[in-house]
Amino acid sequence: MTIKRCPSCGYFTVESDFDICEVCYWQYDAVAQDMPDKVIGPNNVSLHQAQVNYKEFGASEKRFIESVRAPKEDELPENNVGC
Repeated sequence: MTIKRCPSCGYFTVESDFDICEVCYWQYDAVAQDMPDKVIGPNNVSLHQAQVNYKEFGASEKRFIESVRAPKEDELPENNVGC
């Protein structure tokens, strides 16, 4: 199984095209990656806004702050070189 990098937080947490990242609570959406400034698909914020939000308060949206968790060791980018 290939784990993909979450486009919102940058950790390797996405197993399928419909996964919700447990680190930032962004629902993976390939269309949003092609249009990062638009609010489309299953998320209520644009991908760019989700990235800003994650850096600011640790979740893709404030309503998910209590639902997120810290990344696991094997989800860190430095442990996924070449992916």
